Amino acid sequence: MKKMFFRISCIVGLIAYANATSNINSYTSTIVRHGIAHKMVVYNYWSGEYPNPVIYVKPTMDGWRKINGYLSLRNPKSRKVCTIKSGIYHPWSKDRISLIGYYSIMPQVNYIVLKNNILDEQRIRRGDRLNNEIYIAEGSCNYKLNNRKNITTTCVENFIEGSIKNSREFKQIKTPSHPSEQWLYLKCREGYNIFVRDKDLLHQHGVRKGMISGYGKVTTSTRR
Repeated sequence: MKKMFFRISCIVGLIAYANATSNINSYTSTIVRHGIAHKMVVYNYWSGEYPNPVIYVKPTMDGWRKINGYLSLRNPKSRKVCTIKSGIYHPWSKDRISLIGYYSIMPQVNYIVLKNNILDEQRIRRGDRLNNEIYIAEGSCNYKLNNRKNITTTCVENFIEGSIKNSREFKQIKTPSHPSEQWLYLKCREGYNIFVRDKDLLHQHGVRKGMISGYGKVTTSTRR
């Protein structure tokens, strides 16, 4: 019985994973932090086998709560008040919340293919470019093949033997930039939308960490 439940859980997880990766949209954008511009990759997903953090917005009497955010995640300036629904904010949450989407900002990592190869089922040729590497989960990454086609396949560094620095199959190109960030895009009761960084939201009044209680499950409790 336990084995059957485990298999069912795995199947559900794989279906959710497939649905999520099929809807990933990435693009490069100029991100300004502390007055310095960085060219980074932005995408509508929180990566990882167990995405973190779990954010619990505690309810008030009417089930809403005021927070602060920004009109832009590219160059956050003055903060704006936003009233959102209480509940759990996390990619696995089933609560009816004020969410429009989850976003991540990552340093840009690209690869040049040095010889013809097959990456999982994707045929790649010498001179092809695998741009905007995004780690998804379970050793899989999303790439823009020659900036035209989105592909999800084994991460390049997991595909090769040895160090990427010594690889005769791929050349890695990293762009120096600001560290990674995760954001939420929220619909405000006031009639406009705002962005708020996950770490910022967790430090605001009436908001605290929830927890992952199992694969695909989140809860308001932090108790073990």
